Amino acid sequence: MPIPNDFAEQAMYEPEAWYIQDVEFVPEEKRLVAVCDTTRLGPLVAAQRPWPGHERHLPGAIIIQITGTLGQLYASYVLGMKATDGWVGYGTHIHDARFLKMGRIGPPVLCHARLKMHRGVAGTMFTRFEIRFEQEGEEIYRSEQTAAWVRSDHRGTLPDGV
Repeated sequence: MPIPNDFAEQAMYEPEAWYIQDVEFVPEEKRLVAVCDTTRLGPLVAAQRPWPGHERHLPGAIIIQITGTLGQLYASYVLGMKATDGWVGYGTHIHDARFLKMGRIGPPVLCHARLKMHRGVAGTMFTRFEIRFEQEGEEIYRSEQTAAWVRSDHRGTLPDGV
């Protein structure tokens, strides 16, 4: 299914930096799966200089950016922690990351995130996700990642021009 229409109001980044086009929420299993169209990755891939034996590929920087998008989607639509309600988050740890294979440009990548932990400490909510990316049935990336979420006094959408 498409990303929820109001995610543009919740997201910490503009849509061109989400790098995913579709998402399926499976809250009863504490997970979501999104699709990354590797033909729509923008300037970072366009700037790659392919060498013989090292083709253009899905960069690690984009993989990490996608994990933040996955975390914010889950926090917003499953945990109810929306930016328009004051919640803002940031990554704190990448645990045991493994880039298992270069992601190719062309075939889509399935981006899986499963919530392992969600708890509050002194007004900050912490989430820990198990992350897996796969392309053509093969795992290309996996990690566990932690994010912290704090609540500001701001409510509503961002002011125009921000």
